[in-house]
Amino acid sequence: MKEKWNKEVSRLVEHYKNMEAAIPGSSILREVRFQYRHMAKGGDGGDLGFEEGGKSTCREVNYPNHPTWVFQKVVAEMGWS
Repeated sequence: MKEKWNKEVSRLVEHYKNMEAAIPGSSILREVRFQYRHMAKGGDGGDLGFEEGGKSTCREVNYPNHPTWVFQKVVAEMGWS
């Protein structure tokens, strides 16, 4: 199970590094940094402004099964601490 999540960390880090290279200073990346730091502390990443299946937070909608340590590792590897 941990191997699955480590692969997910690698995938997310690669994705966000590519985004940083392609669109540095993006408002989307600023929002993602906020959401990930919040979720790394056990939070929900904030409200998305819409509901999907009765759920409205970043974590509920986009990352329903991700353990907190995944966000902690992404934050650390991205230097978003």
